[in-house]
Amino acid sequence: MARSYRSTGPRHAWIAGGLCFLVSANSLQAQTDPPPTPPPLSGQQANDGPVSDGSEGVPESFTRAAAIDWALRNNPDLAAFRQQHGIAMAAVIIAKTYPFNPVWTNKLFAVNGPESAGITNRLAMEQRISIDVEVRHQRRYRRQAACAALSRTDWEILNQELLLAMRVIRAFDNALYQRDKLQLAEESLRLQQSAAEQVDKLVKGGILRGPDNAILARSEVDTFSIAVNTARSVQARAESDLRAALGLRNEAIHVAGALSPTPTVDDAQNLVQEALDRRPDLQARQAALHEAEGRLRLAIADRFGNPNIGPDYEYNETRANFLGMQMTVPLPVFNKHRGEILQREAERNRAALDLRSTETLIQQQVYAALSRLNTARATVEMYQTRVLPHLEESVKDMERLFLEGGGDLLRVINLRAKLLQARGGQLDALYELRQGYNDLAAAVADPTLTLDAAAGGPAP
Repeated sequence: MARSYRSTGPRHAWIAGGLCFLVSANSLQAQTDPPPTPPPLSGQQANDGPVSDGSEGVPESFTRAAAIDWALRNNPDLAAFRQQHGIAMAAVIIAKTYPFNPVWTNKLFAVNGPESAGITNRLAMEQRISIDVEVRHQRRYRRQAACAALSRTDWEILNQELLLAMRVIRAFDNALYQRDKLQLAEESLRLQQSAAEQVDKLVKGGILRGPDNAILARSEVDTFSIAVNTARSVQARAESDLRAALGLRNEAIHVAGALSPTPTVDDAQNLVQEALDRRPDLQARQAALHEAEGRLRLAIADRFGNPNIGPDYEYNETRANFLGMQMTVPLPVFNKHRGEILQREAERNRAALDLRSTETLIQQQVYAALSRLNTARATVEMYQTRVLPHLEESVKDMERLFLEGGGDLLRVINLRAKLLQARGGQLDALYELRQGYNDLAAAVADPTLTLDAAAGGPAP
């Protein structure tokens, strides 16, 4: 008749000891500080709904502010980049979770031997539950690195939004510039066609001698026709660049506005300080430094490994019960993780140098933008106060002399062409001035510096 050997009391004690150990291991996870609050997200990032494909609800015309707002909502590249926030948030959850699970070990032994050995139990067993325990605050450093990575990711998303806003503004200004260039080319063509007709009439009437004047005038018409076609092609490319920045496909767009200068503060010291406070790429570098420091501390804390502890229960061949604790400690003899620590130190040093380099670059960008802005402003002022008024007055005087019979039509046409060239030069200067404002806005991380408050509407 088979006999079963049970020892209820010792087994209950073993189970109670295992439960107490699991509770104590879970309490280690709760004894940490809450993660730092990440920087605030943009409105679109905080509500990542489905991104529009740009096929519906396209405005009839775009202002600068409306273009920025549309791009931030509908640009597919930005929508994809914003998903990095979810990845970084999941990394924080991983860092908050205790990395080790308990291990249950069950050993069974079939016992055989002589009667003199006193064997009364033919099946001995050993039950063990163990878990690796972090005793050097690794979880704290792991969470520090993960939260810093989340902060860095959010700042990088904000930086991408800023870069997209500036890309839209530059594409918008280029579309305005090419539109005005096309209008100027068309106006030049109309003027040349009118001049060619007048020259032809004067040659036929005998007022101008020689047919070479008419041939020259007609050749100039062909030259200006080619310039108009070239301007149309360049304008189409500019609209295509703006359409790509807005996240549109092939929808017709119309830009509303002008290449007008906007007032801005030129105090270099205040602008540099504002840039250092506002630039998201600098904040991302700062967060990257904190992340590298957390990874370095984690590598140092892990250099000796983690002890493995847990309760241990044994029931042997003589029906004796053993209940106790077991602990396994790694011996860092051959590998002290020196290489990993050196890698983390190099990463920390590189992050610090990147931070310093970004600070220097920001200051250089602010001063370069102010220099470009001042030079372009002086050029625009020269065109507005000297060049254009003088040419307009010269054209009026030459036309008056021609009507009075004392002037030459070719000289009148030549002065009109110079006036159109000067207007083209003024348009180039205005575009350069807008680029100076855009450089300053990008350097200070404030797109509102380049928005026209009268025509641009509220800033996004």
